[in-house]
Amino acid sequence: AKYPMMQLFTTAAFAAALMSGVSGFSSQQLHASRAATSQLKMSSSSESSRRDILSNAASAAALGISALVIDPNTASAASLRTGSITPQSAANKAAESYQGVYSDPNHPEGFRVIMASGKGATMTLSDGGSGDETYKNIPVGVNGNELSFDFGFKGGPKGVIAVLSDDKQSITFPDGNSWTKNQNKYDGIYKDPKYPNGYRVVRKFRGDTKIINFITEVNDTGNAKDSVFCKGSHASLFSIPTAAFTFYDLPGTSKPVEDEKPTNIVSYALQRPADYSNGVPTVGQFSLEESNSVFPYGTITFPDKTVWTRI
Repeated sequence: AKYPMMQLFTTAAFAAALMSGVSGFSSQQLHASRAATSQLKMSSSSESSRRDILSNAASAAALGISALVIDPNTASAASLRTGSITPQSAANKAAESYQGVYSDPNHPEGFRVIMASGKGATMTLSDGGSGDETYKNIPVGVNGNELSFDFGFKGGPKGVIAVLSDDKQSITFPDGNSWTKNQNKYDGIYKDPKYPNGYRVVRKFRGDTKIINFITEVNDTGNAKDSVFCKGSHASLFSIPTAAFTFYDLPGTSKPVEDEKPTNIVSYALQRPADYSNGVPTVGQFSLEESNSVFPYGTITFPDKTVWTRI
């Protein structure tokens, strides 16, 4: 692993979140997680070097916990990576377009979300800063790799033609300014197959606590009036191409009637009482791995096997 220490911490956080009552995560999976934790502790007593222990533990835990999310009984570490790009990852990369969350270096605290609409597109724009207004449903013309913008709504120029890069990762304007798409690696517009007309916009968020660091616009219908915004926290981004993302109060989630009570000091150490201070947590696994057969490129996979795919 390139960053064994970071991956170990990230995996541990993901495991803890799963143990804390994520909806759809069975008691059987919880016991499997505890067993995996115990095995990792036992392995630390070997005569291997500290670096080898951390590297091996991180790799085993990352694969093991990821497998637990999908199927704790049949998934195996050997089957996760194929060594070459998988057909699903290739399809996801090929389907990428100009749509996404863009960052403007002139407004580092803001964002621009450009999404297809009819024969063109619409944009949601915020320059960031205290009290800054968010502008919605701004029309954007699309003609091949050219996008036309009208910034008159905030006193800017009209009829500005910008060019989409060949790799679809940036938009460059006549004045030389360039917007970068999905700059934070995880941000972007995702589709949930359960809601073909809807979308999920995941982007960076300057939270009201140190824990909250991203926000998701969840929309099931395609009508902006039906959007629900959910805050979240992600594990260290040093662990990407995979990282655990915790979404709070996603639509359809609810706090359990009664949490499982730890029966002794050992189980209490492995299963901390659920923390609902930020809302009901749902943990998803974000992936940019092209060769992973379980977590394809550009996806967020949840314990109930729902997969959001970035467009």
